[in-house]
Amino acid sequence: MAGKSAMRGKTEAMPKRLSVDELVAFMSLPIFHELRTAVDVGILLFDDLDDYDLPEGYSKEDIWRILLAVRKQAAVFIPEDPERTADMWMVTTSSLSFNTEMLEVRSKEDSSLARSLKDMQGSPFVTRFIERTLMRGLADEGIAMDEERVHELYAGAPPLTSLDQLVANYFRLSSDCDSLARRAVTHGLIETLYYELSEGVDLSELPERMLAPLDPRLAPPESQVLMDLVCQRACAAGDDMRFGPVLRLLNISWFFRYFNVLPRLNVLVGLLLRNILALKWGFPVLSWIPEGFDPTLAEAPVDAARYEAVFESWSTNYGFGFDFTPYFELNVRLYLRELEGLAASITYLEQLNEQIERILESHINARQKSILAALCREPGALLRIAPHQRSFRIAYGTARADFLGLEREGYLVREQEGRAFAFRAHPDLQEKIVQLGVAVVGSAEASSGLWMANAISAR
Repeated sequence: MAGKSAMRGKTEAMPKRLSVDELVAFMSLPIFHELRTAVDVGILLFDDLDDYDLPEGYSKEDIWRILLAVRKQAAVFIPEDPERTADMWMVTTSSLSFNTEMLEVRSKEDSSLARSLKDMQGSPFVTRFIERTLMRGLADEGIAMDEERVHELYAGAPPLTSLDQLVANYFRLSSDCDSLARRAVTHGLIETLYYELSEGVDLSELPERMLAPLDPRLAPPESQVLMDLVCQRACAAGDDMRFGPVLRLLNISWFFRYFNVLPRLNVLVGLLLRNILALKWGFPVLSWIPEGFDPTLAEAPVDAARYEAVFESWSTNYGFGFDFTPYFELNVRLYLRELEGLAASITYLEQLNEQIERILESHINARQKSILAALCREPGALLRIAPHQRSFRIAYGTARADFLGLEREGYLVREQEGRAFAFRAHPDLQEKIVQLGVAVVGSAEASSGLWMANAISAR
């Protein structure tokens, strides 16, 4: 169970004083060195010791306490609220340091991935990550939502229910994150996110999420205390350099996932704040990545049982406080896996755009390519101007000109929908769409696997 305390308060007699030579000899044992290496390059949990040879005369509990004692000597301490006396700490292991640096390098605003995202931000192959991030957040809130309905609302469908309104509010706030990133992170900003997210939403119609507390014996911190801590993490300067921006983002998200910083919708507010901070700190790619654990994720770093075991580990006090290293290690790996999926989608889209230019033999802009790319995914789709305008953040006239230009080229057919225009693929385009799919699928699948296959499949 989360929050349990193991081996706390043990009163067993201390062994006789060991000489320095004895201590060094123990620390130099190949068996112990193997365990130290396993802790440094991966995620080693208490029960994992069953798979290792242990030094003679020492129990699993003994070795685990020794490992924790040694690890804590290099700890980065994570401040918690003043009412909690147990230490909260982590160790920057070799794997955590490497993985974190990889995330930061690939997520910076001057990275190739960030530049591609900026150029292709309106593409349906990329914006689906915004939808996936929300879907994951809703699931973590205990809210079930149809994926197709989320897609419709992102495309501009009018909200019909309280849940629809919540989704529409989230997308609106997501599109405002660039401007919100220019504001200081204060109680006021956090409260603004909450009130605008819940505007027009009957919260009584939504389920309340079930919290898994760090330590159920202690009352949870008050909301104002939690917001103070979040603001401190968001604004702190001069922190231990080992506790960099990615780890700070994960730490801030932790507050919203495992406590009630706000009355409701904590996970979604935490996601929005994560996106704001990622933009503020110069790591825009991170704002596109879904957060949390998805057992259906292709090539997920762990399965559901291992994920639960990791939670159990960092929420257990073995007598040395709470070691958050497994929490950070796992979530950084989850971020990296999601980033790989995002990069694969970008690669596919770049390949598709090249084929569009080659097969269609016409001069069209990047936004128009995204329209044709959407038809490759959904050939029978009825496309509208307003969602295109919102996706690319352009004037309505510019968005309209994109569609009318494709109509003049003979790729689209215009339909009247009330007072607005809608567009379908011209029948002559259908054959070329098939050609595009055939031309791209092979190379895309070879480079990015199931991500690409799913991206081009018809709904």
